[in-house]
Amino acid sequence: MGIEPEVRHNSPATSTDVLIVGGGITGLSCALFLRRHGVGCVLVERHASTSVHPRAWGWYPRTLELLRGAGVEEEVLRVAAGYADHRRQATVESLAGRELRAVMLPEPDDLSALTPSRQIALGQDRMEPIVRAAAAEAGAELAFHTELTSFERPQGPGGPVVATVKDRESGEERQVRARYLVAADGGRSPVRETLGIARGGRGTMQHQVSILFRADLEGPLAGRRFSICQIENDELKGAVLGHDDTLRRGTLIVQYHPEQGEQVEDFTTERCVRLVRSAIGDGQADVGIIGVLPWELAALTAERFRDGSVFLIGDAAHVIPPIGGYGANTGVHDAHNLAWKLAAVLRGEAGEGLLDSYDAERRPVAEATVEQAQLRLLVRSGRAGEEQRRATLEVLTVMLGHAYPTAAEPGAELPRFRDHERLRGEPGTRGPHVPVLLREDGARRAGSLLDVYGPEPVLLFDDTVPSWRGAAEEAARRTGARLRPAGFGAELTDRSEQGWHERYGVSAGGAVLVRPDGFVAWRSATAPADAAGAAGAVTDALRRMLATD
Repeated sequence: MGIEPEVRHNSPATSTDVLIVGGGITGLSCALFLRRHGVGCVLVERHASTSVHPRAWGWYPRTLELLRGAGVEEEVLRVAAGYADHRRQATVESLAGRELRAVMLPEPDDLSALTPSRQIALGQDRMEPIVRAAAAEAGAELAFHTELTSFERPQGPGGPVVATVKDRESGEERQVRARYLVAADGGRSPVRETLGIARGGRGTMQHQVSILFRADLEGPLAGRRFSICQIENDELKGAVLGHDDTLRRGTLIVQYHPEQGEQVEDFTTERCVRLVRSAIGDGQADVGIIGVLPWELAALTAERFRDGSVFLIGDAAHVIPPIGGYGANTGVHDAHNLAWKLAAVLRGEAGEGLLDSYDAERRPVAEATVEQAQLRLLVRSGRAGEEQRRATLEVLTVMLGHAYPTAAEPGAELPRFRDHERLRGEPGTRGPHVPVLLREDGARRAGSLLDVYGPEPVLLFDDTVPSWRGAAEEAARRTGARLRPAGFGAELTDRSEQGWHERYGVSAGGAVLVRPDGFVAWRSATAPADAAGAAGAVTDALRRMLATD
């Protein structure tokens, strides 16, 4: 169901740069990233708080890199520490029953050559409060238990979106006037439905119910820890059970069949208790049902991610099958890609074409990621052919190696995914990690070159070629845009064995322009012939990046 198109004009008004609809991990991440760029934002979420359901259970290094840049990675790692030994995957009759098949996942790979971050397990119910607190501390206005009831878009360029939101507790309504609206309101997105944006893809493949429960799982687990286990017994076939690090809370996921007349309402408290007891393997276990969440295992992508002043992110833009754990991670990446572009346009540094690049970059990546999740589903179920198995990529290639061909050099051919271990600074790809010493307040600290990328574009170069620093300053003056020079020898000290030049595909005299999201926009493989040529090249590259050329 869509949102009513009419807006009442008799309520108090709030003005902001961006209105975000939806307070899940994607919307909260968007608010945090926008505030990091100094953009004002109001977020409304119809529920009273963040999700109590774990939903997403795993986070890839690229997502942790983005949270690192926003200053919350350390807290996330602290909260996730209790999940470090949850590496057992098994098919069992029940937690207390016989194991039919089991495998220990290997210790996490050492990714220090590729990223300063890690891959972690942590329920979304534990992740969202961290991001919410950080967004609020950064100055985002977060209005939970507040529902978007209607919105109007500007008739001409530059006008505001005028939305009416309602406090669901008091019933009070107010207007929010914003330059842009970001829909992070889930797979059934009322904003997307109101705009009439269709979705393509395979559609719904299964109907699932997640039963969140309280129970003492320490005895049935008998010292084991599961990342996930499948339950196979007389009452449960193909059900999935996950538990948290307290061993007092778990989620049981079961399938149901609407085509056979089954409904979510059939999952009464009594039935859910019985199913959980069967999964645990104790017919008398003390079980408390916290909540029942219906959802669809589906593969869908919106036909466009931008509609004028409205943008779709996360599940509103794409629904990805959970095999591979791509969904929530991809939503956070959407938010990060969009945030710097909105900020640049709002500051007057970029053209509207930069906002078009959100759809041009993120929609093809989403479609390809949906395809990868479907391939993994076929492989896991044993139904994949040889060609499909070969087409199934490593998860880190999907999460770290996704590329934006539209941002590549003219005439260059760039596949949708590059081998994550072979990234060499090609324009359109994520800038590689290089261990460095960073100069801050007169002192040096160890970090990653990724720590340099942030609110403004960065020009990397060696200070042995001084014309690059002057070129950065001149390009910023000519364009009116911010550009941060980062010279090795002054701001940075290279601590890598390879050398940053080789990692970024340039000679010792070359330079690299990196976008605020850490993707390479341009590079010069060699030193410039003269200062004027350097300034012109950097200016042209900056204008192309900001869509002002």
